[in-house]
Amino acid sequence: MKTTHAGPPEAPTAEERILAAATEAFANNGFFGARTQAIADAAGVNKAMLHYYFRSKENLYRQAIKAAFERILRDVGEAWLAPYPMIKRFEMVIDSYMANYEKNPGFLKIVLREVVDGGKRFRQAFAASQEKRPDISGLTSRDIIERVASELNMSVSQTIHVILNLIGMCAISFVSPLFLESVVKFQIPDFGAYLQQRRAAIKAMAVAYVESLPSETPKE
Repeated sequence: MKTTHAGPPEAPTAEERILAAATEAFANNGFFGARTQAIADAAGVNKAMLHYYFRSKENLYRQAIKAAFERILRDVGEAWLAPYPMIKRFEMVIDSYMANYEKNPGFLKIVLREVVDGGKRFRQAFAASQEKRPDISGLTSRDIIERVASELNMSVSQTIHVILNLIGMCAISFVSPLFLESVVKFQIPDFGAYLQQRRAAIKAMAVAYVESLPSETPKE
């Protein structure tokens, strides 16, 4: 039998490099503090190429948020729709959020900055990402929430709170070291190991929640 080997992963495109550099710059310096020349330099392109792809700093900012959003929504949507029992899907959703935050920690910093600034650009970026939907199996994000709500025998409002709890527990994992080290003097020598512990803790709470649902509530 002939064995085939996958080739090396494809190098990121210029557009992808620009988005990655922009996310880092906006996360560290905010919208007004980030400089397009510095972003171009970090991405290994000239400023003309940056403007060719994104036209303006404002659009680059929105596209960086939009790209991160779309990855998260795609991965989480696929997890919710996977053909597994609900407990397994809860665990997959948690893994999806944690993996995306680990790969793109700058996104959470941008979200925190947007909360402080009122969220105007954040809403614009999210609106732009919604324009191309439906996405996952022909379903919108709202469709997926309604399907999960039906399986959990909950209202949409109740299900949104459940989802927000999952998002919040995952997101706080990346902010909590500051509080732990400052308030309770708990040192985290290995952040990677800490995140694995957080995944396990969040999953344990999610599983306990699903198992606590009334017996007539469908869990599979």
